[in-house]
Amino acid sequence: MKCPFCEKEMKSGVLLGDGRTKVRWEPEGTKSGLIEQLTGVGRIDAEYSWGQFRIHADYCENCKKMIFTTNISN
Repeated sequence: MKCPFCEKEMKSGVLLGDGRTKVRWEPEGTKSGLIEQLTGVGRIDAEYSWGQFRIHADYCENCKKMIFTTNISN
């Protein structure tokens, strides 16, 4: 996917969280080990509560922006 802000290629991945650790992003096809989780690799500042989640998200390293789809209805 091309970034709508800078037109560079975005990396496909997932947002992950389980209530015990900080919310983080992992590139598709990889898995963070314990060391990466403890040192904050891919960590995203966000509020979280107990319970796991996994959301597909594309990330632009150039803009530091992320795009993901929601099903929020008005």
